[in-house]
Amino acid sequence: MYMELSAPIFSYLLRLSGDYDLAEELTQETFLRALQALPKFREEASVKTWLYAIARNTYLSKINKSHPKGIVFTSFDEEFLDGGERSADPAEQLLQKEQSQTMQRAIYCLPETYRTVIILREFEELSYGEIAKILGKTENWVRVTFFRAKQKLKETILALERGKESED
Repeated sequence: MYMELSAPIFSYLLRLSGDYDLAEELTQETFLRALQALPKFREEASVKTWLYAIARNTYLSKINKSHPKGIVFTSFDEEFLDGGERSADPAEQLLQKEQSQTMQRAIYCLPETYRTVIILREFEELSYGEIAKILGKTENWVRVTFFRAKQKLKETILALERGKESED
């Protein structure tokens, strides 16, 4: 179980924090907490959603202790986060890299709840129901929050792109 769920949990924490080393540390902490809480697991949710909830709580706990403003972003492993195929054309690669960086910056500019919902839905490909269980909210709340998060993400991307244009 650990091996098949550790990669998605690590991926989630890496996208959430933007820091490879911190994501590794939080992944280990998540599974330690899960192991300690296993006797209390009531099977009201799947093990997967339970672990995502523990991962999120572990992340929030770490952020609240060490980063009062809630932002950790220091660096990210672009190769790991991209996960996509690279074009053979260098100009196309550069464009893809710029778009990816803009998207990642925009995601890190979002409030934590919006960032979490977008990461879980778009990158981790979880259902609205699974996200609702992870966050302890209703499925409808998740749908509305996801819609608002996408709107805010679009606005943020446009603002970042306008900022780049004014620098040029």
